[in-house]
Amino acid sequence: MGLIETYVCVDDRHIYPAVITGRHGGWLSPGFTLDAVRQLASDTQEMANEHGHDCVDQIKVIDGGPEPVVLHIRWPFIDDGAADAVSVVKPDDDGRYWIGGGEWTWHEVDGPLFHTQNETFEAWQRLLAESARRVGEIVRTQMPNATAALLNLEGLGRIDAIEAVGGVAWPTGDESDGPDGYGPFDTEMLGDADEVLRLALDYGRDRTDLELGGWRPARDIGAPHLHRIPFAPVDTEDTGGSLLEKARERFLAVRRKLLTESVPYVATDAREAHPEAVGLAIDLHGGETPFLMFLVKDANGEANTPLPATAWPNQRLHDRLAKLLAFEPTGEDLLACGWAESSEPCLDGAYVLIFPAA
Repeated sequence: MGLIETYVCVDDRHIYPAVITGRHGGWLSPGFTLDAVRQLASDTQEMANEHGHDCVDQIKVIDGGPEPVVLHIRWPFIDDGAADAVSVVKPDDDGRYWIGGGEWTWHEVDGPLFHTQNETFEAWQRLLAESARRVGEIVRTQMPNATAALLNLEGLGRIDAIEAVGGVAWPTGDESDGPDGYGPFDTEMLGDADEVLRLALDYGRDRTDLELGGWRPARDIGAPHLHRIPFAPVDTEDTGGSLLEKARERFLAVRRKLLTESVPYVATDAREAHPEAVGLAIDLHGGETPFLMFLVKDANGEANTPLPATAWPNQRLHDRLAKLLAFEPTGEDLLACGWAESSEPCLDGAYVLIFPAA
């Protein structure tokens, strides 16, 4: 049985080194070393303390005998007297413990890169929150009781309405908005608020990610095409743009960290798709298919022969690049993280990554 060394996760928080028997549909059945099992035991104890034993399976390692004993305790079934509510997990001939296969939703992750991916998303959420806070401060200079903005994502993005306590406060839908249609607001204030939101959208506008960051479609008022941007509570201290600038700087730093750490993973997936690939060229405006060309060596040994990536479809590579480009890196970001501008006329405007030696 061929085994693949990898990392697995079951809760989107903790990862463990493991071996799996292959990559295929469905959830994984991973095998762990005793050290990994001890870490799993510590983490399940932490989760039981946090969420309660009645809703968490727990792994325990009991020392003191000739060899450690590993228990899988299914607390939700203890009171039912189920025969398998507690079971002993015995190691195989190679000392690996196979835990949770078929019961837990283990999935494969990219080792330590997993933490950087989470770090990037958390920084993105902070950027959304601070952008919302700043927009609220700007809007309340002219509408002190404002609670949220309704954002239209079309084009560059713009504020279509402002909510206050009781519902939509602008536009009013009657003549009180005046001949310019801006009601209590002037165009400079709305422009400043729009610019804050547009800068946030420049770093990604995936609707699911925006929802996770707190910018949710306004379905409750029959406007799912608009995203509600909630402001901080009215009595929150005005901090100006300082916290927002720190959030932007933090997000840009971890985004570049993600780009840099992803290079060996991109190389591995590209070589799996096409073993002769020595590089990759992508177009930042490539839409839903973010990778453009594989690069292979020509007769002179130069990595400048482009081949259509679609000829060697690889879902792992496609998914990785889609995730990598979800936060809209700029050409400047790519250049700072190991990429280069293509000098080939047929790849005009593309950025090239030459893979490190295998």
